[in-house]
Amino acid sequence: MGLEGKLMVLFVLVLAFVIAAAGTAFHQATLSSYPVGIVLALAAVLLGSIEARSKGKRRYLFPIVLGMWVLVFSQDWTGDKLIPANELGFIWTYGSVVTAAAITLWPALPNKRM
Repeated sequence: MGLEGKLMVLFVLVLAFVIAAAGTAFHQATLSSYPVGIVLALAAVLLGSIEARSKGKRRYLFPIVLGMWVLVFSQDWTGDKLIPANELGFIWTYGSVVTAAAITLWPALPNKRM
């Protein structure tokens, strides 16, 4: 793996960390009792997954690292959880990893033109 490949891996790792941290911070946000935070957090996962998918062979790293960081953020290290055990917390925990895995690992469809 050359320098370009290593930079792509680093980009995917940093992208997964930033999206996991931002999504964890904002997934509980509401606006007039509408859960806009979870929608924006999952939209960030969707866009990050699409970006990671364009990175070629190393695209499988994005859902793995995203899931790892979400798992770390959900632990009770100091007596206070960043991801509470409520409906939005479960949607963020499982929905982010499933969305990332589905988008990045979906097989490429052949382009058949008639």
